[in-house]
Amino acid sequence: MPKLIFDTKTLSLQEILGNAKVYTVPKYQRSYSWEAEQWEDLWQDIIELKKNEETIHYLGTIVLKTIDNKSFEVIDGQQRLATLSFIILACIKVLSDFVEKGIDTEKNEERISIYMNNYIGFKEPKALTYKPKVTLNHFDKDLYNAYLIQLKRPQNISRLPDSNKLMLKSFNYFLDKIKSLNFKSGDEVVDFIENILLNKLILIQIVVEDTLSAYTVFETLNARGIELTTTDLLKNYLFSLLDNEIDINNMLPIWDRIVNTISYREFPTFLRYYLNSRQNLIRNERLFKEIRNKVISKEQVFELLNDLEINSELYLAFDEPSHEFWAEQPGTQKLLEEIKLFGVKQHKSLLLTVYNKKQELFTNTLRIIRAITFRYNVIGKFNPNDLEKAYNKTAVKIFNSNITTPSEIQSDLNSVYLNDEKFKNIFLTKSFNTQRAKEKKLVRYILTSIENQKYRKNYHLFESEATIEHIFPENQNSQIQIENEMISRLGNLTLLELKLNKEAGNKSVDEKLDIYKKSQYDMTKEIAERWNNWGENEIKTRQREFAEIATSIWRSEY
Repeated sequence: MPKLIFDTKTLSLQEILGNAKVYTVPKYQRSYSWEAEQWEDLWQDIIELKKNEETIHYLGTIVLKTIDNKSFEVIDGQQRLATLSFIILACIKVLSDFVEKGIDTEKNEERISIYMNNYIGFKEPKALTYKPKVTLNHFDKDLYNAYLIQLKRPQNISRLPDSNKLMLKSFNYFLDKIKSLNFKSGDEVVDFIENILLNKLILIQIVVEDTLSAYTVFETLNARGIELTTTDLLKNYLFSLLDNEIDINNMLPIWDRIVNTISYREFPTFLRYYLNSRQNLIRNERLFKEIRNKVISKEQVFELLNDLEINSELYLAFDEPSHEFWAEQPGTQKLLEEIKLFGVKQHKSLLLTVYNKKQELFTNTLRIIRAITFRYNVIGKFNPNDLEKAYNKTAVKIFNSNITTPSEIQSDLNSVYLNDEKFKNIFLTKSFNTQRAKEKKLVRYILTSIENQKYRKNYHLFESEATIEHIFPENQNSQIQIENEMISRLGNLTLLELKLNKEAGNKSVDEKLDIYKKSQYDMTKEIAERWNNWGENEIKTRQREFAEIATSIWRSEY
């Protein structure tokens, strides 16, 4: 473990960009990504500073790596540095407009030269182009160097990468805002740059001498609630272990394919489930430390990224029942669609392991997960953390070939499988708020499953046109009154065609019985045929019968 050496200072933007310092964004870092929301927040902060001369504004932390305290690698903070450069360039563009209009030409030309040399870059004598103080990554540096710094507009903007388009939009956004201040002279622009931008915008600069020190800083900042992007930090660490351009160029496309498949925000979650599919459970807060301890060589980076790429499409397919992975497996598609409806994800580590190690057990494992999830999560509403621990324990055993059959999987997960008695007891009083779209879908799924099971029907669980009907109406206008909680019980809910539901409206139960007789759903016809009265006792009786049927539907028998 290297000695941790870092230096922390509170510096103005003038101190950050001035004094012949240069900054490089590693080519493997994320491209420019700030959008209107971040630009607007920053501009509002600047306007507040303009209104209150005694105020300063902290822009947050930048983390840098250096050897000589002159050249810095930007580990975190590139978005802010790039955006602040755009703002200074926008101010320079306003000065350039004054020059073109012949307003105080000589002085404004000199001001442009000073600000360009001090805060944007150095003009190379041979090419007469600026070498920037901030060198962006390989996607963004060409646009920045050849166009923004030169105050030129590129051709064919539509063909530019998304990050380049954002850079141009950012520059134009701040140029419009600065023009809206209606500066009448170069002196007023100078006052704005000197008194606001350079001296009232403050950053906390943390400088480290080695990469591992930087990531220890990240962990500390995260622990204190300072938001840093986990995906970027993980990427920076992994690519910092690659020691030459060839390796970086080989790995970048793999990284991009993984993140484009999974999504930038979902990547840490995917990585955590991937690790939990083969080792003891780790939590989000330990993710970076786990990678740092596990991956310490470029060979391990290659191995990890290659395996993550293989698993990324599979991971994505777990939430896409129509994915080509399952094209020839209608039974698997149906199970995945049911589990997706339940809105859980703790099972993904187990699915990754089973698919990779014992693919022939995959569909059976889905059946077990379906039963557990419905009983444990949907009906029981128990702690999902315990469920994740159980899935992880089983996944590791399968990964190590200690479990090889569905019955062994079921047995190992018995601690989170609600037995019939406990499940029925909870089901007896289960209610749903059908005003919520997700709960309405769940109720329709449950009632359709019961209709299919009890009356030997074959309605599609997800594409049925059935609506949810409250037998005892939500608007209690009848002489009989029941507890509000009873109205949302499953026993008081039934399936009904849309046209008939509209006809039923908020009529009393007696008035709706003839309507129910016209329904195609047997559970609804049965209400008219079986009960003359409808109240709390009938709701409880019907729900008790539903509980018996549900126990046989959502069961795991291996």
